Amino acid sequence: MYQPKSGFFKKYKDALSLNPNVGTWSWLLHRITGVILVLYLFMHFLALSSSVGGEATFNAWLSNLQTPLTHILEIGLMAVVAFHLLNGLRITIADFFFLTKPHKTLFWIAMIIFLIFMVITLVVFLPRAFSPH
Repeated sequence: MYQPKSGFFKKYKDALSLNPNVGTWSWLLHRITGVILVLYLFMHFLALSSSVGGEATFNAWLSNLQTPLTHILEIGLMAVVAFHLLNGLRITIADFFFLTKPHKTLFWIAMIIFLIFMVITLVVFLPRAFSPH
C-alpha cells in the first residue's frame, strides 16, 4: 500500500505524481494563486498605510512604484487574479450544479476565457509598462 511521505512540499509532489491530470493541476494552481493573492494583500495594505503620513508621503510611495518592473508585476497580478477567479467559479459551478463529470470541459472553457482576458490585459498594460511617465 502507498505510504505518503511527510513534509509540506512532498505532499503536493506526491499528489501530482499519483494523479497528474487537469483537476490536480487546477487544484495546485488554485492553492498557489491563493497564497500569492494573500501575500499581495499584505503588500497592498502596506502601500495604502503610507497615506497615514499624509498626501506627500503617499505620493512619494506611489512614485517609487512607477517602474517598468512594477507594471510587469501588475500584469502578473492580473493573471493570478483572473486564474483564481475563473477557477473558483468553475469549482462553484461544478459543485452547486452537480457538473462534476464535465469538470475538465469547464476547466478548458475557463482557460479560454482566461486567455482572452490576458490578451486584452497585455494590449492595455504592456504599452504602459514601457512608456515614460
